[in-house]
Amino acid sequence: MSEPEYTIRAFSPGDEEAVNRGFNDAFHLDRPLDEWAWKFPPDPDGRLIMIAEREGEVLAHYAGVPVRLQIEGRMWNASQIVDVYSARKARGSFTRRGVWVQTVEAFFDAFGRSGRSPLLFGFPSPRPLRLGVLQLGYDAMEPQPVRYFSRRPPAPSAGLRRRAYRAELARDWEPRLDELWQRVGDQYPVAVVRDARHAARRLAGRPGVRYHRFLLFPRFSFHPVGFAAFRTDGGRVRWVDLVWDHRHPGALELASHLSAGLAAQTGAEVEELWLNGDAEGQARLERRGFQEAAEPGQLTMVARAFDPEVDLKAMAAKIYVTMGDSDLV
Repeated sequence: MSEPEYTIRAFSPGDEEAVNRGFNDAFHLDRPLDEWAWKFPPDPDGRLIMIAEREGEVLAHYAGVPVRLQIEGRMWNASQIVDVYSARKARGSFTRRGVWVQTVEAFFDAFGRSGRSPLLFGFPSPRPLRLGVLQLGYDAMEPQPVRYFSRRPPAPSAGLRRRAYRAELARDWEPRLDELWQRVGDQYPVAVVRDARHAARRLAGRPGVRYHRFLLFPRFSFHPVGFAAFRTDGGRVRWVDLVWDHRHPGALELASHLSAGLAAQTGAEVEELWLNGDAEGQARLERRGFQEAAEPGQLTMVARAFDPEVDLKAMAAKIYVTMGDSDLV
């Protein structure tokens, strides 16, 4: 008897357990269902997920997390592509007739070409990148290597410039981030919008993960000039996100001081960050001891657009990227 046919369709409520089980099988993880629910909260228009399934088993999966991305003053509905996988039994062919490729193309049709999310981006490792370039147009924007920096934790500094600034813990819902983004957004001409709504979705409520989130201010001001978020586990301090007013370099020095302090408190052996699209920030952090190296996972940023007015050349040249733009921290 021939095997039953598979179906390619958008996610439906009730698919949660099968989707998360397929993810855990594919990546040899044990992600709990409540973390999946945090990552993919309900959406009145439906989650941005396409699956291939057969008799309740997920054979292939391609998903997006909705974000807003600005390119030279214009706002776009975009999706950060995450949780890309296929079941072992579905990996026999990555041709255009293969299950995984058909699932991705169905995602492109349903969410990209439809106009719901005309801009997609993600961070594939080498093998998915090669397949995506061959089959799915992952080189529509020239793939951008992720710029990775690290340092051995120094003693927390006492620089005079840093001491002219102060930090406050940021809340889950932090309206002062709207004020900060309004102040500095034009300094990040191509970037995911980093306002209160984005921070609440990305940095609040994740089961089992604590983010250290700080707003940065001139010492005698209540108007923020920076925001930094860190994750401390596994002997590392990772800079999850960073926004700073480039007219206030002391705010960046304070972020560096906070990172070193977290390393001292947690016994971390290394501090790490990604930082594409901020040459001044890179130069200043290198002076604080950070050194650039190859990204450990050999990750690359790719993008696809389904609206001819999306300027992928501008993205390639100017896109601002931190670890928080991925789903790895």
